[in-house]
Amino acid sequence: MKAQDIERIRASQGWRCDRVEIFETGEGPVIAKGQRAPHSNLGYAALNAMARLSGSRLLQAVPMHGGAASQQVELRRLAALHAAGVSVPEVLHAETEFFVMELVPGRNLAQWLAGRPANGLALWQQGLEAIARTHACGQYLSQAHARNFIVTPQGPVAIDFEDDPLEVMTLAEAQAHDWLVYLLSTLWLLPEAHPRLLSIWEQFVPVTCGLQADLLLKTARRLGWMRHLPRERKPWGRDVISAQAAASFLYDWAQPRPH
Repeated sequence: MKAQDIERIRASQGWRCDRVEIFETGEGPVIAKGQRAPHSNLGYAALNAMARLSGSRLLQAVPMHGGAASQQVELRRLAALHAAGVSVPEVLHAETEFFVMELVPGRNLAQWLAGRPANGLALWQQGLEAIARTHACGQYLSQAHARNFIVTPQGPVAIDFEDDPLEVMTLAEAQAHDWLVYLLSTLWLLPEAHPRLLSIWEQFVPVTCGLQADLLLKTARRLGWMRHLPRERKPWGRDVISAQAAASFLYDWAQPRPH
């Protein structure tokens, strides 16, 4: 980046107040990201208790440290993913309080799916393909939420890497966690397509695909009761219906298939 662009970004109050700020530079649009306030992990106790009770380490909370620690985690993760060939924004400049990366234009996958587009199944499959490619490189995404996939003509670009699941999980668990997070954040947006989604899903995560599938199968069996949760968003809220949709989907996937 040019020195004058860096100086303009450094002097701005926008990313200091709002954490992120978009700039037009001589090299195109970029986004500056400031540090999240230091974060307490005390609120994760309930989630970790649920993980212990269910016997599924995939449900345990991944620490979000905030401050300089989270910025360093994100820079490290972005560098590793970029080097592995995963589609993530390229970091262009980094300093103590902020860093600058390329701006990926477009809407995120959650926004697309919420609009019930005709190509919703194809977009959902593109997300699965992006996760599968990441895992094939020996990597993982952590926050594989639909909102963290920017849809582009070249395929989804993953963003948001302020925490690192390997602090509390193995690589296989972190990769299975990616699949679980993706299902939780997408299935409730596609309520009419459950059978077709299951057919697509089994192309990427068949029940015999190895350790990742074993971890997901264990979670599916432990949490199968959640498929009986309400399916109506009002008054129950999004968390309830997303858990119901994912539990129902995984329960069906985990059932024995006729030979």
